[in-house]
Amino acid sequence: MEPVIFWIIAAVILGVAELFTGTLVLAMVGAGAAAAGIAAAFGAPFWLQAIFFGVGSIASIWGLRPFLKQALESDPKHQTASSFGTRALEGAEVRVIETVDLSGGLVEIAGDNWTAYPLEPDQVLEPGESATVVEIKGATVIIWKQT
Repeated sequence: MEPVIFWIIAAVILGVAELFTGTLVLAMVGAGAAAAGIAAAFGAPFWLQAIFFGVGSIASIWGLRPFLKQALESDPKHQTASSFGTRALEGAEVRVIETVDLSGGLVEIAGDNWTAYPLEPDQVLEPGESATVVEIKGATVIIWKQT
């Protein structure tokens, strides 16, 4: 079997195995196998392919894995300084402009007016009161006032 084919098969098997583990370690080792496959495609001797495999795996695990893991494990419900779009509004404080009840109402968020509904159906918020954005549904906010 050609060394290039061996490294490609190894990279694919490691990639498929990663789907079952979710640790990103096997994917990074698969990246090392891909690097060795590239070296083999250029006619490198086996010892050099092995070095590419080892260095590529270690570099991927130490260099790439932490960034990928952080990106995949970030909690979308958790608001951070890097939140943007409507996600950034979740947890924001709003000021009631028009009475908000089960039939809806109007609130102001950072200078913009939004249609709002209360989280609890029996809750009525009067103009001037403050509440917290719990969820965004399209162009509507769901708000909650602590009683």
